Amino acid sequence: MFEGSDREDVGDALVRLAERFGTDTFFGVVSIHNQPIIDRLAASARYVPVRHEASAINAADAYSRVTGKLGVAITSTGTGAGNAAGSLIEAHTAGSQVLHITGQIETAFLGQGRGVIHETKNQLGMLESVSKFAATASTTEELGTLLIEAAQQAIAPPSGPVSIEIPIDIQYGKVSLPAESNIPSPPILEDEIETAADLIADSQQPAIWIGGGAVGSEVEVRQLAERLGAAVFTSAAGRGVIDEREDFVIGNFASSEQGASLLAEADLLISIGTHHRSNETKHYQLKFPERHIQIDIDPRAIARSYPVTLGIIGTAKAAVSGLIPAIGERSVNTVWLETVK
Repeated sequence: MFEGSDREDVGDALVRLAERFGTDTFFGVVSIHNQPIIDRLAASARYVPVRHEASAINAADAYSRVTGKLGVAITSTGTGAGNAAGSLIEAHTAGSQVLHITGQIETAFLGQGRGVIHETKNQLGMLESVSKFAATASTTEELGTLLIEAAQQAIAPPSGPVSIEIPIDIQYGKVSLPAESNIPSPPILEDEIETAADLIADSQQPAIWIGGGAVGSEVEVRQLAERLGAAVFTSAAGRGVIDEREDFVIGNFASSEQGASLLAEADLLISIGTHHRSNETKHYQLKFPERHIQIDIDPRAIARSYPVTLGIIGTAKAAVSGLIPAIGERSVNTVWLETVK
């Protein structure tokens, strides 16, 4: 449990919140509707100014993908928040852990349509459509709890960007961060691991498809691929999990003529943290092996794009870590590996 805190400036509270999740960098565009926050960030943290709100979200997205930590971006209200929308969609698609803090006009004028500078009709609705979670802080008393909830939502599986509106008058107030608990990952069922191990034992020409959900599990995924002697495909988001200079890594070329032919020859596919997007599967016309194990933290993703023989709900690290000892030592099919190369 984290300890609660005394009341402090909103910007200082945001710095301490980020520290709880291991984040040390903030990205943003200064505005009259976020200056109290950015003043405190610039004074007590590593604040990186950018020239466009889309760039702020993109930078926070990249920070999250590279570090595996929560990325934080600060934008203004109105057009500033609107500029962030496209990049929030990209972060949402990738499942990036992004906390988007945007300003808002004074609470006394919200929803009145007076034409207050930077006022936007239903800004929250726009943010809800491009974020995993979005909310408006109505009081300083609720802001601390809302910030904790937002950060938890961003990192909780399936992860994604969240947006919090903070009206300018609330930014000048004092807030308190409540105590907070870590988010547990769903358990991996032993029966699922045993079933997966049996399917793998019967395979002679295995393939693995790595997505962005495998980021952070590089050691485990590589060990699994080498143990199986598998051909390794990736989505765009999964590139770099295993060095693409390795002979057994095909990369993001499953829909190429040679890649599609190789995938069709495989007798088992293990999909790890990928949703098999249309542009990577020939609009879902790519032929998959009849036996298909899908590992994903999001239960809704299992069998959504392609049928599965077995779905395992959990993080890539937990699932693959469980699979490796269950598989045990095995001889790889050198003929298959030569075909892959």
